[in-house]
Amino acid sequence: MCTECTLSFFLSPLKLGIVIMSFAIAATALIMLRRLKAASAKKRLTLLYIHLFAFVFPFLFFLFYRGCQSYFSGCDQAKAIATMFGLTAGIATAIALALAPIVFVKRQSGKSILLQGTSLNNCLQEHSLQLGIKPPKLYVINSATPVAFSFSLFTPKIFLSAGLFDILGKKEIEAIILHELAHIISKASVLRLSAHVARLLSPFSALANFLDGSSVGDEEAKADKFAAGIQGTARHLDSAKEKIIKFCREKEGKESASF
Repeated sequence: MCTECTLSFFLSPLKLGIVIMSFAIAATALIMLRRLKAASAKKRLTLLYIHLFAFVFPFLFFLFYRGCQSYFSGCDQAKAIATMFGLTAGIATAIALALAPIVFVKRQSGKSILLQGTSLNNCLQEHSLQLGIKPPKLYVINSATPVAFSFSLFTPKIFLSAGLFDILGKKEIEAIILHELAHIISKASVLRLSAHVARLLSPFSALANFLDGSSVGDEEAKADKFAAGIQGTARHLDSAKEKIIKFCREKEGKESASF
């Protein structure tokens, strides 16, 4: 029965055509992902999701057909297709949320400058060694928007935008670095990045609030407390946040005025 089922699947021009087309889409998305290195993060993550969806679908299609052939007859066919698409979307989303932060960080590393031999590196290395962890690498992103984030999987990394150095003082930059170091210690950076990339892609939008719920808010508070404890005051971190908020509001105001 299983052999007959398998043969009937692969001898069907329609089913075989669907499988070939799906793998072709997966291959095309992967090639575009590798070649469009200058593409935006949203576009690259979209291609990643398309690749995963198209790659997973043929396997579910075959397994579903073998186990639920009755679904492919009459009115059950629509139910079978809806179920397969739902399962494929769920599996692709789960895999993408695991891989997307890695793709995102790789993209940022490629357009960033590795900061070495500065007082910020010395500060980061000193506190990391005191805490018994591997000192993270420090990168500067060529962006005027003040932003900072970290990534703790494999080699820990902290990313700071050039815009932060334009509006913040040395102690405020150190406070932000210590804040991100706390995220690396707690291994929360992967979750935070997953929440970030979830907002970039519509297939992930339903998961964004789940990933960025109260637990992430608690994590931010703990990271703030860690930075303040190291510096002996919360003044530098608080002033950094105020300046970043002011910058963002002024930018929003200018963009609104331009329309």
